[in-house]
Amino acid sequence: MKKINFIGAFDKTDMIMYIAKILVETGKKVLIIDATVNQKARYVIPAMDNDSIEYVTNYSNIDIAVGFTTYRAIKQYLGLPESAVFPYDYIFIDIDNPRL
Repeated sequence: MKKINFIGAFDKTDMIMYIAKILVETGKKVLIIDATVNQKARYVIPAMDNDSIEYVTNYSNIDIAVGFTTYRAIKQYLGLPESAVFPYDYIFIDIDNPRL
């Protein structure tokens, strides 16, 4: 699994989705984590239940995690043991604060 951070205060969501879609089409499993203050993915990615503060949804075969602040919380949401490795080839992390 490779983790790739996208850091900055500009609009990165569309670019991240585009790169993720290319990887999914080549057979890779991708998770995008939106850990930005504004959480744009909450508003632009359709989700069945986005009333929760934290949720994972699937869009175009890409898993998108919104509202999480730790990997542990995502693993708990997905029902994975804490010691488990994420079942993704790539994890894209969208953050606007490099200290996160």
